[in-house]
Amino acid sequence: MADKAQKKELRAIKKFNAARYREYNKTMKRKKVPESKYLTRMKNPDNIIEFDDLRTYFYTNVGTVKAVDGVTFDIPKGKTIGVVGESGCGKSVTSLSVMRLLQGPQGQIAGGQIRFNQQSTGRALDLTKAGIKEMEKIRGNEISMIFQEPMTTLNPVFTIGDQLCECISLHNPEMGKKAVEERALETLKMVGIVREGILKNYPHELSGGMRQRVVIAMALSCDPQLIIADEPTTALDVTIQAQILDLLRDLKDKINASIMLITHDLGVVAEMADYVVVMYAGRIVEQGTADEIFHHPAHPYTIGLMKSRPMLNTRVDRLYSIPGNVPNPINLPEHCYFKNRCESCVEACNGKYPELVSLTKTHKVSCYLHQNKQETGGEA
Repeated sequence: MADKAQKKELRAIKKFNAARYREYNKTMKRKKVPESKYLTRMKNPDNIIEFDDLRTYFYTNVGTVKAVDGVTFDIPKGKTIGVVGESGCGKSVTSLSVMRLLQGPQGQIAGGQIRFNQQSTGRALDLTKAGIKEMEKIRGNEISMIFQEPMTTLNPVFTIGDQLCECISLHNPEMGKKAVEERALETLKMVGIVREGILKNYPHELSGGMRQRVVIAMALSCDPQLIIADEPTTALDVTIQAQILDLLRDLKDKINASIMLITHDLGVVAEMADYVVVMYAGRIVEQGTADEIFHHPAHPYTIGLMKSRPMLNTRVDRLYSIPGNVPNPINLPEHCYFKNRCESCVEACNGKYPELVSLTKTHKVSCYLHQNKQETGGEA
């Protein structure tokens, strides 16, 4: 009887997914999308990106994975936003949604908006509805991404010069071959690589730090408005890590860009970020300025992350770790997702998922411990 019910459920899931795949393929086949479909207005013209109730789902054979489920936050011009949380909380999927690089038809943006303030044209675009041709103009040109692992980001069978010059020539078709190479060398100098012969090298001939610098050079080659840095210092030693962070900070100021910094390292966030967004199980549980998050953390999850850090001049037998595991992203409960791991749980936590409330104009938290502390007239 149980097997029959399970088979029926699986058939229903496959039928639902097939409908979503057909809709996705139909959308992707559109050759030209009218501007009226994706033109929008920014809520605040001082923002470069506005996430508004973004929902990104993966339709699998065992159910719908709600990787990002109702995320709302802004990235102001010229500022650095740090996005933190455990593995699988939706950080990288949020960034891939901006770039529209989700692996479809399984991965799709199911709802919400990503409003982009395009400085070159003075328009505001909803990236969730923009056509592929429009996104190809934006990717790498106005919004660029530094991916997690430089060895897998760079193609092993092409030289550094081939890959870097391709990016520049694609977005600047009027430039000749010599001008493109000069721009590539100029960009490499910006990231501290002065050896011209590197253009003829293959990725495996470079150290991890050098490869990461090349990846950053590719991301900055067209002077983007927004740089998405997804774990830019992963697998690098602390000396190279410090150099990369200093490099990103200096380059951001030089080209007046904004940075969306995704990392597990709270030390990196404390050093780099102006604002911090804490994610858990596809939702934002807390957000605020770096000072508010590090000196006045409000959500038990954020407090747990802070306690998990090794501290100087403090001797402990064992580092603190948050008990339990992240919940299964399929069929998530109606109540707070952190409830079963929380050490400060109250009776209200058994109810519906807590709303995001404002503690100050910039500090928001989604927790029943603070539902009655909301600042009157508080804004994001």
